[in-house]
Amino acid sequence: MNINDISTSYLDNYENFLIHDNFKVDLLRQVNYLTSHHYIKCRPYRSFVNKIFPDYSTDIGSLHLEEIPYLPVNMFKEFKLSSITEENIFKVLQSSGTTSQLKSKIYLDKDTAKNQSVGLSKIFTDFTGLKRPRILIIDSPDLIKRSSAFSARKAGIIGFSALCRKPLFALNSDMSINLENIYKAFENDNEYVLLYGFTYIIWSHLLHTKLPDDLRKKLSTNSILLHGGGWKKLNHLQITKEDFNNKSQSFLGVQRVINYYGMVEQTGSIFMECENGYLHSNPLCDVLPRSVENIQVIDQNNVSLAQVISALPTSYPGHSLLTDDLIKIHNKDKCRCNRKGTVFEVIGRIQRSEPRGCSDTYEYR
Repeated sequence: MNINDISTSYLDNYENFLIHDNFKVDLLRQVNYLTSHHYIKCRPYRSFVNKIFPDYSTDIGSLHLEEIPYLPVNMFKEFKLSSITEENIFKVLQSSGTTSQLKSKIYLDKDTAKNQSVGLSKIFTDFTGLKRPRILIIDSPDLIKRSSAFSARKAGIIGFSALCRKPLFALNSDMSINLENIYKAFENDNEYVLLYGFTYIIWSHLLHTKLPDDLRKKLSTNSILLHGGGWKKLNHLQITKEDFNNKSQSFLGVQRVINYYGMVEQTGSIFMECENGYLHSNPLCDVLPRSVENIQVIDQNNVSLAQVISALPTSYPGHSLLTDDLIKIHNKDKCRCNRKGTVFEVIGRIQRSEPRGCSDTYEYR
């Protein structure tokens, strides 16, 4: 069946994706289904695929991963890309940006929102081993209260809070440190606490004063710091990942610091960093390396553009995206941490692209 001749029969005979307790997903089969689904349901996606990927003669239901059509991620800024009707829109996520920048808008129905939440939970629990820990959010509660819009930063806080218990905010309305809440989060020595926030917010508002010795002692044994977003600003300040980790350990006492890579266009699908400093794919998402010069898939150990693949988005065509992020894939299934999957690191962002990301711009909304 040619990609231009897809009928609903393929979808009708396919049992749609469900996240099961065993966390085993046929990622390739699922993204083949999503390609067909969005081709039928989303007219702009269909037009793009017809124009950019017109020559596929392979059965659309059995494409190889590198053959799956991809959307440039910035298309979500230019077009309304939705595979659901207006009345089924449950939530609209929005990327960060200044008033002069276009922002991505991601349209969710209830099923997609649920799958993203469950998917995030599976990835988080599988990687950290934590099940519903307490959470200390490195941000101000005003971010949640002031706006009904779901920015990437707000969505991240809500998403991770849903996986945890007893959320507390570590910062006040003026972004000063709320020491009382930090003490309260660690009042029970037997409870593990997840510290969560956006990288740039943590660096700018928490890592400027050392916590008291008794607090740092508690954090050294009962906490994990999970963070992501805002690296572009830190890179401009010549702050490295090692600088961030060292200061987090020195100022907070926390010993395990985990960076993650993700984006609002694929909410729920995140790549988490192991103790050796490498990001890892998982059963719900993978990454392919594409040449900056000709967009062809290239060998590992070369700097390349990241094509990110996700099993989750059914309400919008975000399952296969070409980003402007530069990565280097090191191997598959051979990390010293013994985790399976693609092992990679994010090098930076292609210079000709405009700034984009979860918190590249410190947007207090």
